[in-house]
Amino acid sequence: MSNVVQASAFLGAVLIYLWFLAIPLPWTGVLLPAAVAVSWWKRALTATSLGLGWRGLAASFRAWRALWIVAALAFVGLGYDSLFRWAALERGALYFAWSAAQQVVYQSMTYLPLRHHLRRVAPAACLAGLAFAAVHAPNPVLVPATLAWGAVSSLLFERCRSVWGLALMQVMLSSMLMRVTPRELHHGFRIGPFYCLEAAGTFAPPIGLGADAP
Repeated sequence: MSNVVQASAFLGAVLIYLWFLAIPLPWTGVLLPAAVAVSWWKRALTATSLGLGWRGLAASFRAWRALWIVAALAFVGLGYDSLFRWAALERGALYFAWSAAQQVVYQSMTYLPLRHHLRRVAPAACLAGLAFAAVHAPNPVLVPATLAWGAVSSLLFERCRSVWGLALMQVMLSSMLMRVTPRELHHGFRIGPFYCLEAAGTFAPPIGLGADAP
């Protein structure tokens, strides 16, 4: 039960920060990575168990090869006209780093505790996906997208533990999603109260503060 309590408590802490503290007291966000670090230390998680080993990235190209091929072809097909511009490469590198941080926290603090408690992959992945989607509410584009990606990324992580592979895949999928959905609907992939403020035209935070955009 402690695993479920931990996953639920961390989700609650993220939501409280996002909705009530991120705007008036953004500095309180340092408590979240501190809590993650303490959890990793108590659970004796290693770089390999967290999916941070570079060998895992190479292994992911074999384990997820069908998805890699489809995603890469679609990514290049949709973004060939701007893919190799310096601004796009810079944004992609920054978003890759953000995606890696997001995935290592999501997998270690949500999926793995649920997986250890339920002892079944599919239910744990689905519940983790629901938690991932909850953090991205009320964005009408990101909620269904992160529900699906949260579950799928957990299944991929179960098959091959590579945060770097998931981050790279997330960069491609997010870029394509942003390209095919209207700005009036996704509002720069803002989430929480930032989405509401962006929709009202009163606030536009940078990436990393209420935003999940490539």
